[in-house]
Amino acid sequence: MSLAALNSPARPHAVVPMPTPPIEPARFRDALSRVATAVTIVATNGEHGMAGVTCSAVCSVCDTPATVLVCVNRRSYANGVIKRNGVLCVNWLGSAHAEISQVFAGVGDIPMERRFAPAQWDVLATGAPYCKVAVVALDCRVAQAMEVGTHSIFLAEVVQAAAVESIGDPLVYCQRSYATTRPLVLN
Repeated sequence: MSLAALNSPARPHAVVPMPTPPIEPARFRDALSRVATAVTIVATNGEHGMAGVTCSAVCSVCDTPATVLVCVNRRSYANGVIKRNGVLCVNWLGSAHAEISQVFAGVGDIPMERRFAPAQWDVLATGAPYCKVAVVALDCRVAQAMEVGTHSIFLAEVVQAAAVESIGDPLVYCQRSYATTRPLVLN
């Protein structure tokens, strides 16, 4: 069947049959480990507590209304707290802040309340923690949550943004290591 036939008005929501089984999870993770992704801390605070988690599965959805998509593993403590609080703040880290990422990834077994050092954290409109040294922080209300496999997908409407004055280099994760980017000079 041609692609045009699949997208014809007579078949507006056609389902394409799967000729082969899905990729094995280990191969999928290995393939995506080769892609650079921004490193963020997704944090929440409210009547159900404060929590945060290192997250690389974040992207913009649209600007009207300003919305981001955030994927958090369902086994993460932060997942349930985000759902119950209904707010989150996505904090994109700079290359000088890999240690913050490590803390929120659970390295060192630091208790959750001690991860939010007052010198580095504050709050914006929703009350969710924002990292004062983050390249940018987007303070959000959770508009929708859905479960897909091992993760929850949060669609979150942005209510406020904060950014540091000197941007510096972003922190990215690629090939199972922290890295950064450098501008290219094009001819």
